[in-house]
Amino acid sequence: MVDFSGEHEVPLVGVDSRTPETVSAGRHAALDEACEHTPPAESKRRITLMNRYLSLRNCAAAPMLCAAVFVLTACGSSSAQNGGATPAVNPAPATASTPGSGSSSSTGAPSTTGSSSQPGTTAAGSSSAGSTTTAASSTATVASTATVASTTTTASTSQTLSADTNRPNNSTYALGEDVEVIFRATGLPASQAASLAVKVIDEFGKELSSTWLPIKADAYGDATAKFAAPSSMYGYYRVEATSPGGAVIANRGTRYRGFISYAVVPDPAKRANYGDAGSHFGMQGGFNHDQGNVMSYLGARYLIDGPGWSALEPNYPGQFAEARATALAQGQTYPFRIANNYAAWPTYAIPLVSQASVPGWSMEPGTGTIAWPNMGVLNVTGTQGMAGFTKARAQQVAADYPGQSAHYYQITWEPEIPGGWGGTPAQLVQYFQYSYAAIHQGDPKAIVMGPTMFPYDKSPMAGLWAAGLGNYLDAVSMHPYVRWPPEPNGFVSDIRTQMTMAKNAKGHSIPFVGTEHGFTSSSIGELNQALGDIRSTLILLGEGFKFDVAFYIADFWYHSPTETNNTFGYYWNLNPTLPYGTDKLGPKPAAPAYAAMTYLLDGATTSGPLSGLSGTQMGYRFERNGIATLVLWDYQAAASVLILPVPSESIKICNWMGNCFNTASVNSILLSLRSAPIYVTGPGL
Repeated sequence: MVDFSGEHEVPLVGVDSRTPETVSAGRHAALDEACEHTPPAESKRRITLMNRYLSLRNCAAAPMLCAAVFVLTACGSSSAQNGGATPAVNPAPATASTPGSGSSSSTGAPSTTGSSSQPGTTAAGSSSAGSTTTAASSTATVASTATVASTTTTASTSQTLSADTNRPNNSTYALGEDVEVIFRATGLPASQAASLAVKVIDEFGKELSSTWLPIKADAYGDATAKFAAPSSMYGYYRVEATSPGGAVIANRGTRYRGFISYAVVPDPAKRANYGDAGSHFGMQGGFNHDQGNVMSYLGARYLIDGPGWSALEPNYPGQFAEARATALAQGQTYPFRIANNYAAWPTYAIPLVSQASVPGWSMEPGTGTIAWPNMGVLNVTGTQGMAGFTKARAQQVAADYPGQSAHYYQITWEPEIPGGWGGTPAQLVQYFQYSYAAIHQGDPKAIVMGPTMFPYDKSPMAGLWAAGLGNYLDAVSMHPYVRWPPEPNGFVSDIRTQMTMAKNAKGHSIPFVGTEHGFTSSSIGELNQALGDIRSTLILLGEGFKFDVAFYIADFWYHSPTETNNTFGYYWNLNPTLPYGTDKLGPKPAAPAYAAMTYLLDGATTSGPLSGLSGTQMGYRFERNGIATLVLWDYQAAASVLILPVPSESIKICNWMGNCFNTASVNSILLSLRSAPIYVTGPGL
């Protein structure tokens, strides 16, 4: 049986046995952001709206798309585990069949039971002599912020310990690159030798290696030591250290104290570019050229391209066209370009028309809402002005991004009824009515999409379809937020219902696109955040979404990095002076898991859900260049068994971090499914 838990050791070099565990349910936190680092024309706030859908409701405005933040030079509740226990398996394993029309999900309460997995096989070294051991087993877990903060060792009042990697801007490495962790200690006994207790664990809390790292203080009690960290396999690595006096690694930005992290991901140079037509992954927010080219490490290519109407025409109709003409005459770029179709890592723009606000001159006074006070019913000047603006915007996008085969224009941003929209459905449809023809006139590659609701907004969407939205829409954009865990909270059924409604309204299927969703690590822990982010994206793409944009590159905050509402980041924000657009990142488990997913699935097309699965097993089939990839997991059981029919050829099985091995089989293989997806790839699947 193929089991990444480590219960069955795979006798192949390079196989990573670090594996998923079932994790506890948590809450989906509200989004609440205000951008302080933006040009004067780019002023926006995120507003929290809750208590409409199972007491949780996300209403998030578009992120600030400001030049100072988004410069891209190159790319344009803790989890419980039962240590050492052998997880129970289903007495009658399911047998999977090829994809069909059957549902791949079933409802049920989220499990809080975990099971253990064996650690990986990589041992850590150090730059100086020391005793290094590799753990045989471990029952540790990567806990949530609150848990770790309350259990870390209390340091000596006189000693401090900090750490950085040899790539401090993002601590993300391609496989094969050397990783070094540099420790700095103060307050040690002057001129004396000592040791740091260092250990490396994975995303499941399994100890990978440990060592005593020699250090020697100078006359002032300061010391620096370098640790050659493991990097021979893809994955998330968390390094913990303690000084002789009990000091642990200090917190930095949104990363709490006790550790430093790094990630090993596929080499961007070895990734294929499938163009905008074949690319399926994008990322929102807070980029800074000093971060390095994290988009290429993550394998993401789509970027939200603002600003919107209210920023480009704040004073009068036609202001944008005038400003652009003036800038072009002077050899300047306007507006700022987020994406770059021709960079070393090509990226693709998703142009915005509005960001939950419109110019004051364009709307009827008092028709906004508490959530979106600056987005209301268009007045006569507004209907005419919107047509003119969207045509000019489309002409600009067509000229600035000629390398794309299509340009997906997002017209509105979360016009929630009634919280985010105070008018009638017909009045909201006017936004599309006066944009649709104008955009197509300005850009022959245009695809008009919206309205960017949530999957569970079935009643509001029914009203919009009845009001004629289908006449002015080429695709549906959505913010597919869902409570953790996504599967038992109606995610799949809501997505399918929305697709059916759109098909009935249009008379045929149309593309669906996700442009923002994610989970907060502070509410459910970093491991659950990664599982939620990855599994929800897999569901969206498996159900047929054209592409999906994750939220957010790094944590952000209003007043202090200790805030917990906005820890959506795939990376910790490690600069406490930059709440947005940080120049220093530390990866969470979501980052390398996302990189593996994009590496294995970008350029692929979905065949839909796998049938023949049982209980809480989920699975989808994808195909790329004639090779199929099956993605499988069990979102609730500690472990379940699946008999997978396969051709009598060699196939490849990869864990959720992208570590793969080849196996020859006859007729079928036995898989152990857990909460983290696995990828099974080969011809004829």
